[in-house]
Amino acid sequence: MLAENRLYQGDCLDVLKNIEDDGIDLIVTSPPYFVGKEYERTATSCEYGRLMEASFMEWCRVLKPGGYAVVNFGDYFNSGNRFYAADIPACYPATVNYFKWGVETAGMDLQATRIWSKRFARMGIPFVCNSHPRPVFDYEHVWTFRKRNGSKVEFVNDRKLSQRGVIGDDWTSSARLDSHCAAFPTELPLWAIRVYSRQEDDLILDPFAGSGTTGVACKRLGRRFILIEKETRYCDVASQRLERVDS
Repeated sequence: MLAENRLYQGDCLDVLKNIEDDGIDLIVTSPPYFVGKEYERTATSCEYGRLMEASFMEWCRVLKPGGYAVVNFGDYFNSGNRFYAADIPACYPATVNYFKWGVETAGMDLQATRIWSKRFARMGIPFVCNSHPRPVFDYEHVWTFRKRNGSKVEFVNDRKLSQRGVIGDDWTSSARLDSHCAAFPTELPLWAIRVYSRQEDDLILDPFAGSGTTGVACKRLGRRFILIEKETRYCDVASQRLERVDS
């Protein structure tokens, strides 16, 4: 088992191999969106799909039976016809893939689907584009998968908090403040931990840690964590942010 309260730099699939079966209480993560960020530009759609399929399989392996994986993701922008041939720049729903990866491939149950309403995105759109009559993505998905354990009994930590279908409209922190091009606000992992973590000292995993936001939330709420991030520059940012939580 990997040491706890650590940030590991490397490919998530390589690092995940060192985590024992049924050793993680909760996963909170935001995988690559495959929308052309600088760290995604060399990957093909097939390579991206294989990464996500293998990742979900590993998440199911390392989660404790009955444990949850909370995954934040956005829909795809079909620029350059990466997903299907289209006359115009088009959309492709990521939900199609996430159901396939989590339920059909990994064998988990899709416990809940929620919408993260991005108020700061709606307030801060920097341009108006009249040539393409489509909305800016001012929302994202937050899906929760549950590892099957043969029981119909679900864990409920905060029923009122857990039953919100639209979350985050009152979140005010900007995702751009931590030097990552696709960061989520700290409130998102704080919310996930409060809903799906049973107790302090639970072990939380983020296999796509980025700038370390899940780790920051874990430290604030007294949870142990394992973070994995491939990019050196984001590991540096994450390490600095984690150090500041103690100061």
